[in-house]
This record gives sequence, C-alpha cells and structure tokens, in this order.
Amino acid sequence: MQQQPKNGRAQAAAFPFCLSALALSLTCTRIFAAEAVSTMETVHVSGERISASVGRNKLNREEIERPQARSLAEVLDALPGVNAGGSQRPGGQTINVWGFESVEHVQVLLDGAPQGFDKYKQGTSFIDPELLGSVEVLKGGHSPFYGNGAFGGVVKAETKTVAELLQPGRSVGGFAKLSYQDNGNQFGQSLAAYAGGAGSKADILAYLTHSRSGNGKKGDGTPTLFSGNELDGGMLKLTWRPAAGHRLRLGWVTQEETRRSPWAARRGDTTAPSAAEIKQYGQDGAWLRQSVWREQEDETASADWSFTSDSPWLDLQLSYAQSRRHQHDIRPANASIYAYSSLFGNESWVTQRDRRVELRNTARVGSDWARQEITVGVSWAKKTLDALFYRLDKVKDPAYNYGYLNPRYQPPGEETVRSAYWIHQWQPFDSLILTPSFRYDQVLIEGRKNLASAYNDPGLGHDYSALAYSGWSPRLAARWNFHPGWTLDAGYARSWRAPGVDEVYDTQIKGSSTTASSRQLRPETLNAIKVGLEFERGSVLMSGDMFSFALGWYRQDVKNDIAQRLGPNRGDAPGAPLPTPIGFYRNMPGYVIEGFELEGRYQSRGWYGGMSISSTKGERRHSLLDPWGKDEPMVNIPPRKAIVNLGYRWQEPGVSLGLQGKFLRKQDQVLLDSPYSYPAQPGYALYALSLGWQPRGSLKGLEARVAVDNLFNRTYTPYLTEGFEGMGRSVRTSLSWRF
Repeated sequence: MQQQPKNGRAQAAAFPFCLSALALSLTCTRIFAAEAVSTMETVHVSGERISASVGRNKLNREEIERPQARSLAEVLDALPGVNAGGSQRPGGQTINVWGFESVEHVQVLLDGAPQGFDKYKQGTSFIDPELLGSVEVLKGGHSPFYGNGAFGGVVKAETKTVAELLQPGRSVGGFAKLSYQDNGNQFGQSLAAYAGGAGSKADILAYLTHSRSGNGKKGDGTPTLFSGNELDGGMLKLTWRPAAGHRLRLGWVTQEETRRSPWAARRGDTTAPSAAEIKQYGQDGAWLRQSVWREQEDETASADWSFTSDSPWLDLQLSYAQSRRHQHDIRPANASIYAYSSLFGNESWVTQRDRRVELRNTARVGSDWARQEITVGVSWAKKTLDALFYRLDKVKDPAYNYGYLNPRYQPPGEETVRSAYWIHQWQPFDSLILTPSFRYDQVLIEGRKNLASAYNDPGLGHDYSALAYSGWSPRLAARWNFHPGWTLDAGYARSWRAPGVDEVYDTQIKGSSTTASSRQLRPETLNAIKVGLEFERGSVLMSGDMFSFALGWYRQDVKNDIAQRLGPNRGDAPGAPLPTPIGFYRNMPGYVIEGFELEGRYQSRGWYGGMSISSTKGERRHSLLDPWGKDEPMVNIPPRKAIVNLGYRWQEPGVSLGLQGKFLRKQDQVLLDSPYSYPAQPGYALYALSLGWQPRGSLKGLEARVAVDNLFNRTYTPYLTEGFEGMGRSVRTSLSWRF
C-alpha cells in the first residue's frame, strides 16, 4: 500500500536544530568538566521502587524502559487503577484513571506543560517514552495544585536528566541506542550528549530520537492497517546553579510525526471498502479513501527558577511552561467531496496552545506540636484552540467562506484560568499530619466567530461572547502513623470544572434541532473521598528483605456533568419538546465512581516481586439518553485488573530476568443496545517477559534488553477500545551504550 512521502519541512525542522544542539553540548563539555568538583561516586540503582502508597504511583527510568513500550499509555497500563484506552495506533491512546479518561478529567503534563489535545476521536497522549526519566500518577481530584477538572487525576511526566544518564564519577558523557521491534518492524535510534552532574555549576543535555515502523499484527496474524508511523524527536535541557540556593532550569522538547491513519485514530478496525469502490478506485486506492495523511508536531518549552534560603520562611519557585500541538490532515484526491462535513472535511489544520505560569512559596515554621509547612501560590494558564478545515463541496458558497471554515463542533476560542491556593500542613505529633487546603479558580472562556457566516446567525442562538465562572475547592488530607510501619491515609476533596470552549460554543445551522450556543451550562462538581492503609517494614521474612503494601478505597461523586443531548428525550423536562433555540450540550444529574486498589511489593537480595488488584464501578444517575430514565452503568469503567510481577537480578554478571502476568476480568456491566457504549468483552490474561544485561569491567556502560509482550500471542480485545483488537506477540530488543 502506498504512503505519501514525508514532506521536507517535517524532515528538516527537528534534526538540524537537534544536531546543532548536540554539537553545542559536545563543545561545552570541556567547560563543564573544568568546573566539576571531585565528589563521591554516584551510585545508579536500577532496582524496583519498593514503597507502595495510596492513590499515587511513580515509575523511575528503569521501570519505564524495561517493557520498551511504544506509548506512555502502554507504560501506565501496568499500574493499578490506570488503564490504556483508545487504540494501539500511534496517537490513538487515551489514559483512563479511576474510570475517567477525557482530556478534561485527566491532565497530562510534560515537564510541567499541559499535553492535552481536544480534537474529537483523537488520543490524549503523544509523549515518546524514550525521552522520559520518570512518571508520577496522582489519582483522583485530591491535589490542591491542580484545578478546573482533573477529577480522574494528573499524570506528571518528566524528561531524562543528566544525573540519570551520567556514568558514576563522570562529569561528561554520551549515549547511543539502537532498538528493534519485530511486530511492525519498528527501528529506532537515539543519540545524546551531556555534561555536568554533582558539584557542577551547570548541566547540559541534548537528546535525539528517530523511529520508523510499519503496520503491526494482531494475535491471529492479520495486519492492523494504518498502524505504522515515522517519528523524529529531541530535547535540549540546561540547568544552571549560579549561587548557593539558586537553580535555573530550561527545557525544550520536540516531536514530529507522519503517518497514514484513519481520521479517528482511536477507532477500531478500518471498514473495508466495498466491491464497487475497489472496482472504481483499485485495491490500494479504495483502501486509501478510508484514511488521511497526517502530520503532527508537538513542542514543549519549560523554565523554572527555585531559591532555597537559610530562612525557613522562604522557599520560592517560579515556573513557566508552554506547549503546542498541531495536526494537519489531508484526505486522498479520490476521497468524496460530500461525506466529511462532520469529520473535518478534505483537509484540516488543528492547533492547541497551552501556557502556564506559577509562583509558589513554602514556609516551614514552628517546632514540637506547632510544626507547620505553609505553601501559598498563584498561577495563570491559557489554552488557545484553533481549528480550520476545507470543504470541497462549498468552494462556491459564500455562506461557508468558499470552503474554508471553522468546524462548528470544534469552535476556535480561548480559556483563561487564574488561580490561588493555600496549603497548610500541620504536624501536632510525630505520627500525625493534617493538611487542610483551599484553592480558588476563576475561569474565563471566549469563543470566536466562525469564518462561515452560516454559523454566525444571532437568530439561531449563535453567541460567541465570553462567559466567566469562579469558585473554591476545599480539601482535607490526613496521615496517621498509628503503629511502627503502619499508616492510615485519608482525604476529602470538593472541586469543580467549568464548561469548555467546545461544549459552550458548538453550534449548528438552520434545520437542525440544536442550533444555539450552550450558554446555560453550569460547572460540574466533584465530591471525592479516599481512605487507605499503608504498611512498610524490613526483615519481614528474612534479614535484609523489604515488604510494603497499600490498600485504598475511593469514591468520586460528580454532579451536573456536561453531556450532549442524545436519545429520544432531549428536552428539559420529561416528555417536553426541545425549546428553541437550544444548544447541543446540557447538564446531566451526575454519576458515582467508586473502587479499591491493593498493591504489594517485596524485595529480598536478588529477588523482587509485586502484585496489584484494582476494581472500579460506576453508575450514572438516570440515563445518558434520558435524564429522567433508569440508572445505568457508566461507559468508561475498566474491568477488574490484577498485575503480578516476579524477577531476579544476578549482581555479578549484571543480568536481570522479569516476568509479568496481567489478568483482566470480563466486562459485562455495559449499556445494552446503545451506540454510545463499548461492547461487552470477555476476560483475558496476558504475559510478558523482560531480560536485561548490564555488564561490568571493560564493558561497563553497555546495556542489552529484550522484552516480549503478549508472550503467548493471545487474541484479545481490550474493553476501553472501539472494537480494536490488541497487538499480537511483540519481541522488542535494544542495545545501548553510555560512555
């Protein structure tokens, strides 16, 4: 099957800049080496993180690299309460946390910069795991640092650092890596140079990546069409410590990707063309009509300055982050000029920009029963949405701007959030910590008139003027170490989310039943509670071992949730007709999501192991199709999941072997006879193997890895997909050298 060649701009943009940065890094190594102070050797430990905690998981570089995953969602799928959704196509993944998966409810950050993408039927995770050094998942709406949504949680991804890559005792280094995955024939290369480390005034890191893959295969050997891609990425990071207590960090990350894809990257198998289409356009031409040629650019820049003084009252941090995601789609020349008016036309350009500034200070005062840590902060964030598409069927129609217009279902606009928060941590006893907090958010959204005059008719309720929302989010958290090794963790949060630009300003034209902007929408509200028990102790079964576990229960109660007017009963009262004019979105009664997690970890000498079980249930008050109907199951609820890990490390040869089992129960709590629900799915079990070798002596710095995913080539369909079958067995290998 033919693929459109990658355009010159996509090839030229990332690599020359990154190669220049790499040369700069290599040039600067002499300067930083001269400044380096002789220090004790840094020890890099690649063992498992042993501590388990309630409502929080953090993965280090070793845990990210071990499975050699293709996406961030795949990395996080092994965590309790976190599940990969969407498809396994590049750019088609979503991250589901405690039953929430929309971009409004699960915030993804890279080096502090938002990474969400609001385009319909697209994924929400585009981060290449090759660039990552750590990922932390904060589950539920319990963190006071994040407002206006984040009901499901926050995914905080951080790129690699010089400290993680440097060889022990070195101040200058380099990194090279080759990788191959047999399912899809994916080849990857990485190259990095860095300098600095402990005792240096500055760190500098330049990192390049490139990968290319074809179509993958399912467990039965059939291909997953349009699942290949070509990806160029890179980053440049600088850390400067000009004086004691001061630290300035600058970062820049870029990714450019090209691929042929179904327009809806999250969708399941591509619909086969009809015999008539094959006869008319040929085999390849008929299949290409089902796809778009997609070029995507992702760019993130971040800067933060921190100052820690001798005074306990002053611990300052000022940060700025911005990100841009741009997607350009082109349908093939033989595509219909009439069939894509609601699917971004024959060509489209969608851009989302996010900017965020935050200033916070932490004061640590008092002693004994009056020990307190007080954090206050202010932040400003702005999201800009721009979407343009071209309709060939409207090239002669002035009411549609001669074919170039903004999608009425993804209107352009801006969202500005101004916030302030106060977090008061009080430790009256060594064993007890109480943390009340308050957060205030002010949200301003403003639409922009459509380029097409057909969507700018005040008589139909087309109103793009600004709307403002504001409110408080109180929280209370407590940790009580009631017995050596035992900790009780509890939290309550009340939060809210303002309607988004696309929800308020979605409009239609005359002849539709819902033509107006949805200016009547009220904010969603969340009442959340979690209770958990943690245990951690050494020498439990034998001297020197370590064991920890965490058991947690949570309940998330959402009211006034924002949803589309669907089903036969679309009015504002039982049996009432639609008022005129009326918008496409309305507030629903709400839903409740609750569940539990159990996670345990054990480590003894060379052995390590872990087990987790997570279960989530969700019920909607009344019905998605009828606000006055019978209660029904929530759609985005993953099935019960258990993960088992077992491994051993041979220290002298530097060899490690790991096995993983992933067991998912069937999901039969689904909506019946509804086009807005995932179909019921049977349960399944998947197994994976990982093998690593880090030799010592003259080969120190070399690392070889082999990972086998879906070891027994199981055919399965994950529930949180639109009928997308999972990938078959995949053997992933890599060889890297740190020098």
